[in-house]
Amino acid sequence: MLEGLRKCNKSYPLLNTKVEESGEHVILGTGELYLDCVMHDLRKMYSEIDIKVADPVVSFCETVVETSSLKCFAETPNKKNKLTMIAEPLEKGLAEDIEGEVVQINWNRKKLGEFFQTKYDWDLLAARSIW
Repeated sequence: MLEGLRKCNKSYPLLNTKVEESGEHVILGTGELYLDCVMHDLRKMYSEIDIKVADPVVSFCETVVETSSLKCFAETPNKKNKLTMIAEPLEKGLAEDIEGEVVQINWNRKKLGEFFQTKYDWDLLAARSIW
């Protein structure tokens, strides 16, 4: 099967494969038809074994490239509270620090605030209000 996955990687340029910690082989592709073609070739041409397939999972990855031009707001039903927000990109390196566990959201507010204030020049009040 591993040799078949290697051949599929060469045949399908947009295909990515990885092995999870559980030992499960995961195939990543651009769409359902694309993955059906990959699985057909893997089963019929490159592999002589039965392959169990789990239900497909779609992952969504969105990003913000510039500060939003419109404000988004929501009101409580009694119209006494109003929440207004805009979207803006994160500072360079912040996502990597979170993913690499350099900073952890479960730190106490004081430590979290000091980290963002010193490394990313955030306002202390804003840094302590992360939830």
